[in-house]
Amino acid sequence: MPKYGDPKYWDKRYKEQENNVFDWLENYAGVKPLIDELISKDSKVLVPGCGNAEFSEHMYDDGYHNIDNCDISSVVIEQMRARNKDRTQMRYDVMDMKAMSYPSNYYDLVVDKGAIDTLFCGDYPFYSAASMIREVQRVLKIGGHYMIISYGIPENRMPHLVRAHLSFDVQLYTIAPEEEEAKTGSTHYIYVCKKLANADEKSEKNWPGVEEELKAFDGMVYDEFNALLESNKLVTDVCSKVLEAIEKHKPNPPDTDEIEKAVNGVLGKIGQSVVLERKEVEDMCTQLVTNDPDEIATIVKKTLTAKKLQLEATLESNRH
Repeated sequence: MPKYGDPKYWDKRYKEQENNVFDWLENYAGVKPLIDELISKDSKVLVPGCGNAEFSEHMYDDGYHNIDNCDISSVVIEQMRARNKDRTQMRYDVMDMKAMSYPSNYYDLVVDKGAIDTLFCGDYPFYSAASMIREVQRVLKIGGHYMIISYGIPENRMPHLVRAHLSFDVQLYTIAPEEEEAKTGSTHYIYVCKKLANADEKSEKNWPGVEEELKAFDGMVYDEFNALLESNKLVTDVCSKVLEAIEKHKPNPPDTDEIEKAVNGVLGKIGQSVVLERKEVEDMCTQLVTNDPDEIATIVKKTLTAKKLQLEATLESNRH
């Protein structure tokens, strides 16, 4: 599968297609009536993941001049700046749509033509999509609209638009393929999401929990845990804290509460999904009958490896 989240993939693709244009899904004419209902000609518009599409150009020529476009590929942004040098109010920026530098509460309309669909085809899809939608919500004015033009059916897209950190009123539209294309064409779905008054408050309050949940679900936490385990840094860091706890209670046996606090103090920095449960801590403590650092390292590594296998099983279950 192409690495849609990697700027190098898009840079290579756009270098190879330098003189071509490609409008994902719908062109401007296909959604112009809906856009005209939502905004006025002087509204501020953002098109993230703009690529080399003619959408913004046709919208600009129709009188919408306050348009910002961004893309993760510096190659396509330079191409688009050159191509649109005579459209003097059109702006193009190299930017990751999951971490934009545009001001908050600024745009009246954000047009997403398949951008979110590419995220669902890349690494950590749920977390990436949630991060992007959070950013879109941030840059929209209260009452502004996020228009998603997508292949994604409602059953697959709606759950991502109603997460705890978001506050949208969502309207769904469908565009069926032309009759002559019906055999091979696909229905396109347009989700028009109006930002509600409590959106920024909900994002600030609930994003940390959503972020933690989706990082675990997508395997980001597991990947970090596994990398640290394989490098032996995690074993070293945990052993250091375990030895401190043992030393603190000598000559008595290690205190389970102290060991739990020590170990999970390290693991919790990676993510709550990798912290040890009480039973796992108790099982490890029953083996800590030695003061030898090498033996303690072996016990810690055995415990963390078992945790890794447990996480792998959870991820496999999530994918099915």
